[in-house]
Amino acid sequence: MRPYLSLILTFVLVLLVLIGLSAVGNVDFYRQDENESDPVRSSYNSGPTGTRAFYQWLEESGYPVMRWRDRFTELKHKANDSLLILIGPSAATEELEENEALPLQEWLEAGGQALVISRHPAEQLGEVGVEAQLPADAPDKSTSSDQPVAGPSDALIVQPTELTRGLHGLVLSDYATRLSFTVPTRAATTETESNQSKTNENSQPAVYLGKWSAPVVHLGDKTGAVLADFDYGAGRVVFLSDPYVISNHGLARGANLQLALNLINALGRDRKQIFVDEYHHGYRREENALVRYFRGTPFWWVMGQLLLLGLLLVYSFGKRFARPLPLPRVDRHSPLEFVSSMANLQQAARARDLAIENIYPRFKARLCRRLGLMAKATPQEIGSVLRQRTQFASRAAELEQTLLECEQVLATTKTDDRRLIELVTTMRRVAAELK
Repeated sequence: MRPYLSLILTFVLVLLVLIGLSAVGNVDFYRQDENESDPVRSSYNSGPTGTRAFYQWLEESGYPVMRWRDRFTELKHKANDSLLILIGPSAATEELEENEALPLQEWLEAGGQALVISRHPAEQLGEVGVEAQLPADAPDKSTSSDQPVAGPSDALIVQPTELTRGLHGLVLSDYATRLSFTVPTRAATTETESNQSKTNENSQPAVYLGKWSAPVVHLGDKTGAVLADFDYGAGRVVFLSDPYVISNHGLARGANLQLALNLINALGRDRKQIFVDEYHHGYRREENALVRYFRGTPFWWVMGQLLLLGLLLVYSFGKRFARPLPLPRVDRHSPLEFVSSMANLQQAARARDLAIENIYPRFKARLCRRLGLMAKATPQEIGSVLRQRTQFASRAAELEQTLLECEQVLATTKTDDRRLIELVTTMRRVAAELK
């Protein structure tokens, strides 16, 4: 241990320095305040622009709410007769790709219900028929994390409906966009359809992309709608153009919580399952849980550095940066080496009589001395005396037979290894009792 102490201390010191450098380069010790220029609308975010309070309020109120972390292609399999809440902007702040938008729209047309809370809902729904315009007097989004609050928003209530019930004192932010809706169309995709539309003036030059109905505007003004809903095929879509209403910073203000309650009760009747989209905020089910846990931390840099140091350590142990050392010398003066050599020679020559010759004479002399007999006594004489002693009376016959067989082995009678071991074991056991 002592020769490697300096190497170990150096390794630990270098490791600590690398970890410190990684932490300084990857960890924000002074986290910037969230603002509306780069909001994080995830239900995992407890910051001012997050929606964690809204999600926990649904949980604690007994609503069957879950986070959606799959692709929209799984909606028809896992979210039948459910409510999907889409809160924007997503992590990518881009419109949905076609392989995500089409399954979502088909799910809505088949009877799904969606609550889209975003200042630019076209990005979450993938629908080109929704246009959003920021108010001309909106302040700079990067000024503060405390969203500027507009004046009394009750004037935006267009008509009394189930969604506007009890909204006295509603508080919206100055960033609430105004939505306008047009019937989305899709140009003919084939050259034949294009030619037919040119030759026939009565034919329609485009086909409908979605099954829109006339919007019902609940909140808005002359510049556009703030809260509106549609029948989308057999389903229903509700648009709210100000996520501030359900954000952690604005949920408890004014009648915002009442508006959120109206939306959930109107769309989630009969306590249907409610899903909050987290897939497009980066929390995806197919992503490894361990990778997601360490995402945004210097963990992987530290692991890479540890691996590099480990490889360097293994390489250094395989190399000697000094003069070669002589081979270690084996001590040949041990008594056990002679015993081991003799045993190997006797085993190779099958000289079992030599093994008996090394053990039997001393055992017999000791036994005769203990019994008061001459050293030249025969096995029969020894056996007769043993039968008179109460200590060895029960094993007199076995010991007499052992002595006779040892005499026969010494007289060049052959035996096998098994019987040789039995004879030696018997003599060792009796010798231990003689002590």
